[in-house]
Amino acid sequence: MIKDETLDDIAQFTVAEFEDRVAKVRKLLNSENLKVGVAYSSPHVPGDVQYLTGYDTHIECALVIITQDRVIPMGGAEGEAMFEDSGYLGEWRNLNSFEIPYQDYRDTRFWSLQESLTDLVGVDFGKVGLLTSLNTVPVDVYQHLQSVGDVVDVSWILRSSRYKKSVTELSFYRRSSAIATLAVRAMLDSIESGMTELELAAIGDKRMKELGAYSTGFETMVCSGRRINTIIGRASERRIEAGDMVLIGASPRFRGYASTVGRTVVAGSPTLEQVEFLKHGVTALGLAAEQLFVGNAARNIDLAARNYLRSVGLEEYQVYGVGHGIGLSECLEEKTATALSDYDIGTGLAMMLDVGLFNHKDFHGARHEDPYLVGEDGHVERLTDLNVGAY
Repeated sequence: MIKDETLDDIAQFTVAEFEDRVAKVRKLLNSENLKVGVAYSSPHVPGDVQYLTGYDTHIECALVIITQDRVIPMGGAEGEAMFEDSGYLGEWRNLNSFEIPYQDYRDTRFWSLQESLTDLVGVDFGKVGLLTSLNTVPVDVYQHLQSVGDVVDVSWILRSSRYKKSVTELSFYRRSSAIATLAVRAMLDSIESGMTELELAAIGDKRMKELGAYSTGFETMVCSGRRINTIIGRASERRIEAGDMVLIGASPRFRGYASTVGRTVVAGSPTLEQVEFLKHGVTALGLAAEQLFVGNAARNIDLAARNYLRSVGLEEYQVYGVGHGIGLSECLEEKTATALSDYDIGTGLAMMLDVGLFNHKDFHGARHEDPYLVGEDGHVERLTDLNVGAY
């Protein structure tokens, strides 16, 4: 790996940390009178299986059964070697419903969900607690669970558990933030009119891989000109033109934990009007950051930016809330910080602050996004040293 003075040596996970997580999940399942819980993950919505076992799904999907004394990750036969390579906790079983059609698996042993649950818990295990949000579980997986018992949605257990981060998790988040910073800096230093968005994105991708990010929370964003209005669009074959606004975003996942840095700049020399528009977004982000402190109402983060943007006539272009949690997924973590949020900021948190303005008639839009950490002692850190105000 390329050495960089901003990237320090960091801690490793231990089996004990995963055992502690599972113990807490069991306790919460017991509080709901449930003997068994099931979590599901796919490469598109990672996190729940990895949080409980250390196994990050790749290409194929996986689930994990949590009983009172066992942890059983299950997936396609191709996943077993990956689990042995990267998993921390659990006894792998191949799940028959994840078999690839017409594949010859020779003498590989497969289990059905019903077989596994009966083997692990017995015939009379009552209800199954679904630990993953319903909107991310495929119909066929849900139907398989229904076929073996009544399904109870207890996805709040993992959402709340994943929200508050351990010291090790935060160290991974800190590392991914440093990688994001260096990847975005590399792209900012390389922008030239005439290059394609994909060529610029490739510079960021290379930097992230060099620094230890094995995957990304989202595909590297480079959107120029009118394509900024895609909001979360991929880089394309479009050539960047002089005077274009260019939105850049990188989201490395380091040991599974994502961070993001987002910037918007002008290719070539900006006009005074472009500079003013970008400065308004930067100012809004700074005002939001001032409201990120322990005990403050989360909605105040969003309102600080929103009220400023209203004062300069730009509120209609703010299309989402300013804050969101981050971790094993880039933005599908508990909790958001919007004008309607009803909670106060706690400790041990990883949070992104993101001011996005889109569909402007003259400038199309801009995103300014920074990673923040709230430590157990309440200290708030901005985890990038990348200048927000360079246009």
